[in-house]
Parts: sequence; C-alpha cells; structure tokens
Amino acid sequence: MAANLTRNISYLSLSQIANYAFPLVTIPYVTRVLGPSSYALTEFAGIILVYFMSLVEFGFYTTATRKVAQEQNSGEALSEIFSSVLSAKFLLMLCALAILLLLILLVPKLNANSEVLILSIPFIIGASLNPDFLFLGLQKAPIIAFCNVFLKGLATACIFIFINEPKDYLWLNFINGSATIGISLSLLFIAFRKIKGLKFLSFSWASIKVFLLESRFIFISNFSTRVYGFISIPMGGFLMSPTQLGIFAAASKLINVGQNVLFQPLHGALLPYLASKVKESKDNYLKEHRRFLVLLASAIAIISLGLIFLAPWFIPLIFGQQYFEAIPLLQLMAPMLFIGVFAHLYLQQGLLILTKDRQYMNLILIIGTLSIILNYFLIGSYQEMGAALARLITEFLLALFAALAFYKSLRKN
Repeated sequence: MAANLTRNISYLSLSQIANYAFPLVTIPYVTRVLGPSSYALTEFAGIILVYFMSLVEFGFYTTATRKVAQEQNSGEALSEIFSSVLSAKFLLMLCALAILLLLILLVPKLNANSEVLILSIPFIIGASLNPDFLFLGLQKAPIIAFCNVFLKGLATACIFIFINEPKDYLWLNFINGSATIGISLSLLFIAFRKIKGLKFLSFSWASIKVFLLESRFIFISNFSTRVYGFISIPMGGFLMSPTQLGIFAAASKLINVGQNVLFQPLHGALLPYLASKVKESKDNYLKEHRRFLVLLASAIAIISLGLIFLAPWFIPLIFGQQYFEAIPLLQLMAPMLFIGVFAHLYLQQGLLILTKDRQYMNLILIIGTLSIILNYFLIGSYQEMGAALARLITEFLLALFAALAFYKSLRKN
C-alpha cells in the first residue's frame, strides 16, 4: 500500500509539473513578448474560465474518485459511474457555455474582451470530457501523468511557434485549452482499451441526479475555493490598470503553481490512502495524518523561506525587468505555501476523509465571502499590494478555521 501511494503521488506530481512547469518554461518568453498589459488579459480570461470549469467538474474529482475506489472490482458499477459522471459533465458544459455567452453580452468589461474569452472556451470542453476520476479511483496515476506530459509539452512547443507579438495574446489560452481537450480524449481512448468491461451506458437522468446531489457540497466548496484563490485577478481586472494587474498576476502565478504542484498530487493520491486508514481505525488515521502534517510542514517551510529570499532573483529571471515591481508581492505571498499545508491537511485530508462534506462546504463558503470583501476593500485602497495582502490573510483564516473544524469533528466522533 505504501509503495503504491508513493508511486501515485510521484506520478501525480509529474502530472502537475506538466500542468504548471511547462507554462513556467514559456512564461519568460510569453511575458516578454506580450508585456504586462497583454499578459494581464490572458490571465483575466483564464481565471474567468476557471469558474466555468469548476461548474463542469462539479466536485466529481473527489466524489467520483471516492466512488470508483469503492467499486473498483465491479465492472458494471464502474461503467455506471463513468457514464453518469460524463453525462452530467456534458449537461453542465452546455449550462456553462450559455452563462458565459450571456455574460459576454451583458457585462461591458467582458464584452470588451470577448475574443480572448471565446478563444478560451476549449478549457470548458476539455473539462467536460475528462475521465481522470476513473484513473485516480483505480490508482492508475501514471496514465494521467503520461498524457499530461506529452500533450502539455506539445502545447509548449506551439506557444513558441505561434506567439510572436503582443496581439498574439488571443491564442495563448486557445493553445493551452486545446491541449486539455487532447488529454481528455486520450484518457477516454485508454479507458475503453485498458479497463476491462468498461462501456458507456445509455443516458439515465436518475443516475445523473444521484451524482449531482452527492457532489453538490463538494461543488459549492470547490467553487468557493476558486473564488478565494483566484478572485483577485477578476476583481483586479475591474479595479486596477492592465499594467498593475499584469504585475500582480506574475507574482500570483508563481504562488498558484507552487500550491498546485505541491497539493494537487496529494489530494489525488493521499485521499484514498488516508480513507483506507479510517476504515482500519481512527487511531491509524490520526497517526498517519499527523505524520504527513509534520513532514510536509517542515519541507514546505524551507520552500517558503527560499522563495522570500530568492524573489529578487526569481522575478527578473522568469518574467523580465518589466515585472520588477512584483518582487515585494511575491515575498508577501510566499508564506501562503507553508500555511497551505495546514489548510490542505485539515480540509481535503481531514474533513473530507471524515465525510464532513457539509462542514467543509460551509467553511469554504465563509472564506470565499470574506475573500471577496477583503479584495474589494484592499485592492481599492492599495491596488496590487492590497490584492497580495488579501490572498495572504484569506489563506491564514482558512487554515485556522479548518483546524478548529477538524478537531471539533474528531471530538464529536
């Protein structure tokens, strides 16, 4: 079990490296070619699409993965989960596209950037086709990793070929979004070839409704998570100049990359492992939970400190001299990585493992609301520095409330 866990974490980490390290390879080129203002528009559109992707994914990454892990020995049950989740995603994709197009028509700021938003739609399509929950539940992470590495690498090559001047910012999200479609189609092909007995069953509204109801708390939680994690960019698009937004987006990008590379693999691989420990005994679970908390906090504290001291070197190297003002922003947000260890272990590997989905949802809703309020007032007063401060305060409050909720749940049990 331990060897399999290590293997899955390793390959999911490789998958996240494909998701974020490849963009880091292109960022020094892209930010210099586009400049802060055009780069800010790609980030603005990309974050807007993140919210619609969250609608399409609807928490299935957690709930469907958990269900597949429980039913992995039944081919018929796997087919039902697979078919119901993908059907639900298709319906949610149609809703997401309709809402996006309506907002583009009604909101002047979005209408002014309609081209880049429409060319970012492949992200939504890719999310609707992705069967990653199936491979995660079966603990076949290497398949996801290989598809990600190959197709994100191909997208990276395309960026160097086709992005050559500021006006090419329109195609940056289109290229990356097209890669997500390619990954999803590749995983679907492999699923039908390699998973014995897997087939797509006829449409069943009753089955889809079951999965939607089961995932609703996780969806609200995930959506709220993306609100507090990314809201600074969309709000900055309305409250900051494009240059200021580009400066903040550069510093924020490094923090987002760090958080996803560090914590996303843990969510996919550590969750089924700790869930199995809960079935054995609560004591075994708590012992393993504490062990991972100490190990991760120790390691990531070093990374956070390194980021603070190396920021004056990192920013000019990665983004160029135009982004020199992002250095203090990165230094201010660097502790978020260390604080994020506690938030992740007490939430995803804590409340979710204990099936406290409603408590998880309520907590994230509170934090998401606080984040909107903090960003509005701090960005309005301090611009990009206010956006960075809002992110740091939000992460600290999340970790604090998560710890209190986790230990309260344990005492009740």
